[in-house]
Amino acid sequence: MSSLSEQLNSFKNKVKSAPVIPKKVVPNTPLSEPIAGHKRDNPDDSNKSPYPKKKSTIIYSQPANTGTGIQMGTQIVNAIEYIKKQDRPVPFKDIERYMSTKIDLLLGGLQKHDRIKINMTQQTAAYVSIYNIYSKEELLAFLRSQQSFQGVPVKQLKDGWNGCLAAIEELEKEGDILVLRTKKENIPRYVWANTGGKLGGIDEDFVKIWTSVKVPDSADLPKELDKAGLKPTSVDPATIKSKKGTASNKKQRKPRTGKITNTHLGGLLKDYGV
Repeated sequence: MSSLSEQLNSFKNKVKSAPVIPKKVVPNTPLSEPIAGHKRDNPDDSNKSPYPKKKSTIIYSQPANTGTGIQMGTQIVNAIEYIKKQDRPVPFKDIERYMSTKIDLLLGGLQKHDRIKINMTQQTAAYVSIYNIYSKEELLAFLRSQQSFQGVPVKQLKDGWNGCLAAIEELEKEGDILVLRTKKENIPRYVWANTGGKLGGIDEDFVKIWTSVKVPDSADLPKELDKAGLKPTSVDPATIKSKKGTASNKKQRKPRTGKITNTHLGGLLKDYGV
């Protein structure tokens, strides 16, 4: 035991007497000052961050925005609106010039539209309106050919015809059509053909009939109304006796009695005591 304690004490003494290795202390160097052994190539490097910049990540699985693909639907809509405003068949070259796109990319979508008519022989595209009317003469002839008095909606006439409102204004001033307008905006809503005379005028026959009818004097007016079976406004309706018969004067209906005629089926039918 004594030998073990002596060995332990000698080991501790050796550890205490062993030399201590000093630690290297690095002084705090500001980021703006150059580090020893490092050369600056550009004096503007002092404004740059010493930390490396992160590289931007690019997802190569997504297609680039080249104006086609996702935007093709928008281009077809714009092409249809352009054709619609022309009021005539539009050549393919004009569509390509306006859209800055080859007609081959738009042709498939235009052919699917129910209002676009494609003529491959003449290389044109036209917007077909509902009534196929493009002038005031055609509108007047169409309105006069209507067999009913149902008005034609202006909203449907405007579809594919930009000069619709101007033609309606001219025909209305000439007295050829009748126009129903909105109250607030005064916009044409329905149109009819004027099959009568001049607007605001009355035929002489109606004027003669109107002047030939004489209105009786105020004293004779109640008698004339009574003769015609009408009630004067000065008479209280509650004081007028009804000319209809009372309920007591009406004949009372007798109860109907049933009569069995199919006597040969008496054993088969159920007796309800009639």
